[in-house]
Amino acid sequence: MYLPKRKGLIIVCLLAVVQSIARFAIPLSLSTMGGPVLDNPVSDEMMMFINGMFYLLGALGFITAFGLWTQKRWGYFGTLVLSAATIVFDVWAIVTVQSSAAMGIVLPALFMIYLFLIRRDFQEGGK
Repeated sequence: MYLPKRKGLIIVCLLAVVQSIARFAIPLSLSTMGGPVLDNPVSDEMMMFINGMFYLLGALGFITAFGLWTQKRWGYFGTLVLSAATIVFDVWAIVTVQSSAAMGIVLPALFMIYLFLIRRDFQEGGK
């Protein structure tokens, strides 16, 4: 399936890449500060889990952004699933660790809204 790329889709892909870069940069920058600056202190094991989730979400974000950029159905569905998983992770983080995790919900929510609006582009037969 090839359709001309919508400007909104280009923006979503670029923002997804920026968010993925941030998912790698945040734990790396926190590790150079002599430890995380969190609202609620966590154990080393919990911090490893949080950092691992950041890296996993970041890596999957690059993959799904590529799929979306190339207008593959798996990229569309992968972005929806990854956005939902990111929202769930960030809601958990808001409740248990850090209130600023709410910022991580904004882009995935916008991605999901936009992708639902253009879902026909990714249906089996296209438009």
